[in-house]
Amino acid sequence: MNTARSSVTGHFCGGWRIEMKTIKRFLAAFENVLLILGGLALFILMVLVAGDAGGRYFLNAPISGVYEISEFYLMVSIVFLSLAHTQRKRAHVRVEFVLDRLPISVARILEFTYLMSAAIIFALVAYVAAKNGWKNITLNRWTTGVVAIPTGPSWLIVALGTAVFTVRLCVDAIDTLLAPRNGEDDGGGATTHSAIGGDT
Repeated sequence: MNTARSSVTGHFCGGWRIEMKTIKRFLAAFENVLLILGGLALFILMVLVAGDAGGRYFLNAPISGVYEISEFYLMVSIVFLSLAHTQRKRAHVRVEFVLDRLPISVARILEFTYLMSAAIIFALVAYVAAKNGWKNITLNRWTTGVVAIPTGPSWLIVALGTAVFTVRLCVDAIDTLLAPRNGEDDGGGATTHSAIGGDT
């Protein structure tokens, strides 16, 4: 009886690992695309700010709309499009002093709770951002600065970044709770966040 149960459990865990590996592979690829877009936004921001400053002080001819474009598009892209990739690399700032000193089973439960709580919060952020973005597009709302630009797409960038971040948090939470870790077999044990490591 125990042998049959172990066989079923092993088959389920093996299938689960294959599915999770596939999901994480596609998710990582999409995160990499968003990271490239965020890096491109950072490069454009650098060029625009340098060009605006140079034109203002040396030619008395600043570039119009740099502030609006930077505020509504470039800074938003830099921050929100890199959230998921940063989580994958475990690069978000966190304090693990207490977590590392808890029993492994308790640390795993707390880590799962933390990740799922964050996922819920960012799912709500994604929903509100998408709703506001669609509303701004349908109402044709634009900025009122020197150069008018549509505000809706800026909200959609926030929605996209936080939605992918939410998926990453959910994947990490499930992986934390169910997947085996370094130095751990299929049958048990837990780990803290630092032992999980990032996907490549």
